[in-house]
Amino acid sequence: MSHLISSVSTAKALAGASAALIVPPPQVGRPDSLTAQRIQVGLVLCQMLGEQAAASYLARQAVDAKVAQRVFSGRRRASDDDSHL
Repeated sequence: MSHLISSVSTAKALAGASAALIVPPPQVGRPDSLTAQRIQVGLVLCQMLGEQAAASYLARQAVDAKVAQRVFSGRRRASDDDSHL
């Protein structure tokens, strides 16, 4: 048992040390690929079946209502804005 605790402590220490060395790149676009996929399906449903069907799908998939409203309104997030390029 003490060997297991020692191994866990060592693993945590190594993870902490390596995490300090790795700097993740800045995020561009949606950070959650699953939500991005759900949004894409919602957009297809909106075109095929209408906004109500798409909104129902997104709600069942636990996509935040504010996100769904923004998607259906056509507004873009500030981080998606290409004007700075």
